[in-house]
Amino acid sequence: MVREPASPLDDFPLHGAAPAELASEPETVVPARAAAPLSARWSAAAADAAAILLLAAIAILAARLVTGASPRPAGIAWALGFVFYLSFFATVPPLVLFGKTVGMALADLSARPPSDGAGLAASAALTRWLGTAATVAAAGLPLLWTASSPDAPTPADRLSGRALTVD
Repeated sequence: MVREPASPLDDFPLHGAAPAELASEPETVVPARAAAPLSARWSAAAADAAAILLLAAIAILAARLVTGASPRPAGIAWALGFVFYLSFFATVPPLVLFGKTVGMALADLSARPPSDGAGLAASAALTRWLGTAATVAAAGLPLLWTASSPDAPTPADRLSGRALTVD
C-alpha cells in the first residue's frame, strides 16, 4: 500500500519544520563569549598601531612634498602629538559606531555589549582609549598582571568596564 504525502514536500528528505512546530521550540540561550587572550589583543594593538603610523607617515611625506623641506628635529614633538591625536580618532569613533577598531576586526575581537548593540557608549570608548594610552605610556608594565592570569582584565578593561571578547 502506497501512502500519499499530506503535503507536496513531506516525502522530501530536507523539508523544513512546520511553523507550528517552530513556535513551540524553546528559545536557545546564547552562551557568554570568551574573554580575548593576550596574544589576540597584541595582534589587534599591532594592527591598530601600524594603521596609525601609516597615516602619520603619509601626512609627514605629504607635508614634505608640499613644502620641499624635511622635518626638523623640533617637529618630532608635533609629529608625536599628531600620532596621539590620530590614535584617538582611530580608536574612539570606531568603538562607538561598531564596537571594534580595525585591528580588533582583523583579530576577531569585539568590545560590544552582550546584547550585541552597535557599539560602546562614548564614555566607555573614551576610557578604553585612555586605559590603552596609559598602558603604552607605562611601556606595557600593567600587562604583567594580565599575563599572569588569562581572566585578569587589562587597564583598558577595568576603566571601560567592558572586556574584549572573541567574536
